[in-house]
Amino acid sequence: MLAVAVAAIRHPDGRSANAGVITQRSPTATAPATTTPTRTVTDSVSPVTTSARPAPGKLPLVVLNNTTVHGLAQQARQTFETGGWAVTGTGNLTNDIASTCAYYDPNVSGAHAAALALQQQFPAIKRVQPKFAELPAGPIVVVLTPDYTTG
Repeated sequence: MLAVAVAAIRHPDGRSANAGVITQRSPTATAPATTTPTRTVTDSVSPVTTSARPAPGKLPLVVLNNTTVHGLAQQARQTFETGGWAVTGTGNLTNDIASTCAYYDPNVSGAHAAALALQQQFPAIKRVQPKFAELPAGPIVVVLTPDYTTG
């Protein structure tokens, strides 16, 4: 196991570079572990199925728990799916993220608009920002922080 220690550096997009771990459950094959100077990314396969397809304009989500609340990503997954969004993966992230954020892939057509629609539907999402490279694949990755509430 590789330990990565770096000093936190505050970025204008509301996150700090810091060591972290992402465990993503996706319906695709297992990807090899990837290590970056500031984060460790680990994929594990555990298919996530959704019974309903998202409505037009609602792109698939990955939900990551960046809190100490066990199972928060799975709770949020149920909330988002009830609201008509497909969640393709859940997991944990250890990082210094300022507030709950929907990170969108700027290379995916409609991802920014979909992330804004998600934020409007779920005001617990405080910010919408372009994804940073260390986040898992997907048009939208929601990172839950201690300010996230399901109400």
